[in-house]
Amino acid sequence: MCHKATCGTCKKATWFGCGQHVPKVMDSVPKDQWCTCEPRVEKSGQQYPPMGSLLSSCVVC
Repeated sequence: MCHKATCGTCKKATWFGCGQHVPKVMDSVPKDQWCTCEPRVEKSGQQYPPMGSLLSSCVVC
């Protein structure tokens, strides 16, 4: 299951988890609040922020 996370680099919203629920998590967040880091993740033709990680610069909210 995916969850909303906050990027430690740009301090904006991203996601963390299995990757199957990215649209469900991110589509509820205004795009101007999305993480701007790269590389982007494509799901159903839509570009989403990269997955956050507990071991890198992103932490689960």
